Amino acid sequence: MKPSDVVIIMGSHRKQGNTAYWVQNLKDRLDLKSVEYTYFDVNALKINHCIDCTICREKWGICIHDDDMNNVYEALRIAKIIVWATPVYYNGLTSKLKTLVDRCQMIFMCDFAHKKPFTVDAIHTQKKGIIVSIGGANAYENQFVGNALSLKLVFDNIQMSLVEHIKYSNTDRIHLSERKEVLEDVLRIEKFIENEVKVIEG
Repeated sequence: MKPSDVVIIMGSHRKQGNTAYWVQNLKDRLDLKSVEYTYFDVNALKINHCIDCTICREKWGICIHDDDMNNVYEALRIAKIIVWATPVYYNGLTSKLKTLVDRCQMIFMCDFAHKKPFTVDAIHTQKKGIIVSIGGANAYENQFVGNALSLKLVFDNIQMSLVEHIKYSNTDRIHLSERKEVLEDVLRIEKFIENEVKVIEG
């Protein structure tokens, strides 16, 4: 897989749900502008669970599992911009995306145990992250905190700053395709990515 400056991670278990709809709109916009990106759909990935085997504590950048997470590791290491899109399942990330996030323990250990960050030899040092959280329930206090806290750990360990956390509630009743603000959000993120890519190339 050829690493790219832009990575999109679709974390929903539903291949045609609200999250997939939002992501497809962003992909269509980036394709229209010929912006290259690396795309991961958690449903298409074979990622084993972290088993706390301590291999990554003993050896820098090594995980005991040989699976699709290897491609994710490289994408996270190289990317300048990463868009994480996920529903809220039981006040947090989906289980498949959480499995991916748990496997970032190896990335954490690079810095914590070995004092050598995982991104130390990457092309870019300042990464920018965007979270898109989609809640089926009516809006309630702290509805999206679980997603933010889980992904913040990944952000911190790959030296990524959070640029924006886009949040939608009540999607069980009102699909994103019926909301005008969705296209506005997608266009804003597309423009942000396009501008950042130009900065990188320039």
